[in-house]
Amino acid sequence: MAIEATKPPPVRIELSINEARTRFLQLLRLTRVTHQTTVIVDRGEPVAAIVPPEALERAGPQAFDRSSPSANPSPSQSANPNPSAAGWLQRLERVRDDLRRQHATRTDELLHALDEAWRTIDTLRPPGTDRHVDTLRAAHAPLRRPDR
Repeated sequence: MAIEATKPPPVRIELSINEARTRFLQLLRLTRVTHQTTVIVDRGEPVAAIVPPEALERAGPQAFDRSSPSANPSPSQSANPNPSAAGWLQRLERVRDDLRRQHATRTDELLHALDEAWRTIDTLRPPGTDRHVDTLRAAHAPLRRPDR
């Protein structure tokens, strides 16, 4: 009597956003191999899922087509359950912009300090006089400003 090989049922796991972020690449590779579905939860509520491609094919393109009537909720359904979400998004964008500016300023300060340090080193150990310093010079060449 032959035993029919059956495909094991798809595995489903739930992970917090932080855990999913930490293990994202691993989860993608596991999904490809084990066909598992990973549900990402925020405070116990599902917010997203990593699913194998077969699940998308089974669902069909209409499941993800925003122009289909089933994908467009009625005005009562589309009302944002959390009206402060838009405000939070604006705050996050402002914080991101501030951090980008701070990062750019700090990067400029560090590059300026590096240039000053190399000017001093070039004075004390001119190029070609110390093999070890020349090795460091070559390693730092991409970081040094071309105008100096």
